[in-house]
Amino acid sequence: MENFESYNKILIEQAPTAIAMLDKNMIYLAVSKKWITDYKLENQEIIGCSHYEVFPEISEEWKENHQKCLNGAIDICDGAEFVRADGTVQWIYWDVRPWYDSDKNVGGIIIHSGDITSLKKRDFEKERIEKVLEKTNEIARIGIWEVNVLTQEVFWSKVVYEIHEISESHKPNVESSIDFYKEGASRLAITNAVNNAINQGEAFDIEVEIITAKGLTVWARSIGQPEMVDGKCVRLSGMFQDIDTIKRSQIALNKANREMNAIFNSGSIAIITTDKRGIINHFNSAAELLLGYSASELVGKHSLEIFHIEDEIPKLKELLNSLQIGTGKSSATPKTSNFTDSREWIFKRKDGLSFPVQLTLNTIKDDTGNPIGILGVSFDITERKKAQDELLRKNQLLNFAEKITLMGNWQWDVVTNRLIWSDNMYKIFGVDKESELKIDSYFSFIHPEDFDKVNKSIKECLNGLDFNKVVHRIRLKDGTLKIIQLSAVTTKNQEGKVIELVGTCLDVTTNKMAENKFRGLLESAPDAMVIVNEKGKIQLINNQAEKLFGYTLDELFNKPVEILIPKRFTGNNAHIGLRNGFFAKPKVKAFGVGSGKDLYGINKEGIEIPIQISLSPLQTEEGLLVSAAIRDITTQKQASRKILEAKENLEVLANKLTAQNTQLADFVHITSHNLRAPVSNLNSLLEFYNTSDTDEEKDILFEKFEKVINHLTLTLNTLIEALKTKSETDKALEVISLESVLSKTQEILSGEIIQSNIQITSDFEALKKVSYNKVYLESIFLNLMSNAIKYRSKEKLPKLHIMSQIIDKKIILSFEDNGLGIDLMRNGNKLFGLNKVFHRHPEAKGVGLFMTKMQVEAMGGTIAAKSKVNEGTTFIINLN
Repeated sequence: MENFESYNKILIEQAPTAIAMLDKNMIYLAVSKKWITDYKLENQEIIGCSHYEVFPEISEEWKENHQKCLNGAIDICDGAEFVRADGTVQWIYWDVRPWYDSDKNVGGIIIHSGDITSLKKRDFEKERIEKVLEKTNEIARIGIWEVNVLTQEVFWSKVVYEIHEISESHKPNVESSIDFYKEGASRLAITNAVNNAINQGEAFDIEVEIITAKGLTVWARSIGQPEMVDGKCVRLSGMFQDIDTIKRSQIALNKANREMNAIFNSGSIAIITTDKRGIINHFNSAAELLLGYSASELVGKHSLEIFHIEDEIPKLKELLNSLQIGTGKSSATPKTSNFTDSREWIFKRKDGLSFPVQLTLNTIKDDTGNPIGILGVSFDITERKKAQDELLRKNQLLNFAEKITLMGNWQWDVVTNRLIWSDNMYKIFGVDKESELKIDSYFSFIHPEDFDKVNKSIKECLNGLDFNKVVHRIRLKDGTLKIIQLSAVTTKNQEGKVIELVGTCLDVTTNKMAENKFRGLLESAPDAMVIVNEKGKIQLINNQAEKLFGYTLDELFNKPVEILIPKRFTGNNAHIGLRNGFFAKPKVKAFGVGSGKDLYGINKEGIEIPIQISLSPLQTEEGLLVSAAIRDITTQKQASRKILEAKENLEVLANKLTAQNTQLADFVHITSHNLRAPVSNLNSLLEFYNTSDTDEEKDILFEKFEKVINHLTLTLNTLIEALKTKSETDKALEVISLESVLSKTQEILSGEIIQSNIQITSDFEALKKVSYNKVYLESIFLNLMSNAIKYRSKEKLPKLHIMSQIIDKKIILSFEDNGLGIDLMRNGNKLFGLNKVFHRHPEAKGVGLFMTKMQVEAMGGTIAAKSKVNEGTTFIINLN
């Protein structure tokens, strides 16, 4: 036993990592050299001291965990915060597990730990904690059971019921008792054991698994003893013990042993040992993978030099000589001294490939403290070196970038109040690099008028809010005034408290001066000025723009410029194409200038404003900006509109006067033409009457007088109606349904429609209602529909199609028939004349088309016709 413990102590003392061996009272039995250095215990004698005296800062929680480990538990942690007595914080990992004496009793614990503080800081103190806690209970719970083989009655004691997690009111029997055993090996084992006990009188002692009434799987020990009478088993009795804790502890212990073996046979960490001569005597599987040699090739045959490059062999020999390894000489190294060397080396594989490793060498000593060999632990650091080289390269690029961009970076540890600046930060603030920095150092440079603003932002950030960029002034020690832009991000601990700020500081003095100058030019501009970036986001506006659109700069900053343009201009591909085209080939360009190119802006109230825009590209360090000079042309538009309205009114008036003069001339011509013949006829009849000799002749002449007078009366009435139409153009307009007018006309002409068998169809989908003089519209329908019936062709089924259309924003009404048609080459100029008829029909008077034309023109419209003889006629009316 003593040799076993001594061997463990030697192994621990010479281990390359931080390991401590303690007894059950937490008294140090042995520690490694790494333990001493990691926990800064170089000047203390700790062997024989209490762990809690050496580390009085250990928390009660950790102490409780140690006690659990002394009871057989294993405590593993990948990283935790260890606040030392002097206030410093140390991050450590540990693996705490019990060690057992030869009687398999816990003799104490072994703590394997390491300092990972630097790693945690580099990773912004992110931690991964994994605790594996396996509880084992060594308190035996033993119950008594009995089976009457003859009656099959079963007796359980209270503890047996508890182990099965079932009420004592349950009455077990042999079959139901066996059902508690887990199916498979356990149930088969208990069945065979009971059968052998009954049939052959064999006692049994087995470990099996049961499934409790609550579904839990529990390891139990079942001991049975048969009671034989006349060679027959009449009773079975025994004990039933809950060994779940013990069994699971054994499983855990086996697992721990496997894990320990896994450490020494790790596939990633090469472990090599040598004897006093420096000859390799242990070469694990990871070393085989790392170096390409098999253990049989090296063990007992070669020294460490075989896988070191030639340039480093002298350095290795010097190191080993200092340890009296490989020299054949007795060691002069004091027994109390401990040696550990950890550094980077270049290893050479069997295939000749070289690569960097981290190698930790430690002396192996005998019981007297003399070195008897070397323990080497190494691992490939190729990827780490690549990462370090890449980090170095990026740091160099960062320093260069900071110089040319006038930017520096900083880091503030809120807990320790330590402030770290980059080289360029010192240059920006004109501070010597050797100066000690704290956060107060930064505040001392802030301009008094900006102090509260900066202080407020930092306090809000420390309270958990995001840090917004702050632009403020600083005054250097020589009196120089600068303007800087401060940015930062935070790091928080597990409790959500800010523990670190990291950020940048940008010297924007030159930019701000240029910006102020540029803003001055903007404010002096007579037009509204809007500055937009390449993404179409507003960056700056002047006071004229604020007045024109009603927005402040804060309301528009980083908003899309489309906020100032009505949606009808922006909601299409044309707008996107114009914008992309401008940024692709930026040049000075004007919009909203010239006829047919009206452009509107929209203000905060949603009111549209007629504008003209001049775009000018502006190339800056931040990228392309566009300066938009916007002019409100409302006054010009109003003046232009008045001129156009006056011009249009004059044109309308002139056209109206021209039309009226033409109509007047036509009317005079029609009147003189249509009255001249009847009057001349009356004069002729009067002469005949005066010269007639008989009453019979006079009666005949009176009949002719009556016909001529009736014709003259009809002509006069028609002319009067035409005059009336010309004078009634100001009648009120109504919104009229075309379908209702058609229905009314069909009712009026129902007899003629039935008699003629005409098919009348309509299509008013384009326009179902019109604003028109109702009397005129009904008259137009009546005249044109009755004409289609009168002048139908007897050789085919008569048809009439009436349709509404909108052509070039004009309302068109068409009446298309398939009747006799009109020879427009001969009669086109007479088509709408008074008393003009083109077919023989008893009711043809030549008045309907004349009145229709008068009514259409009185409403400001036009009427025209297309016709072919024997094919039909189409009358086209422009109601506008």
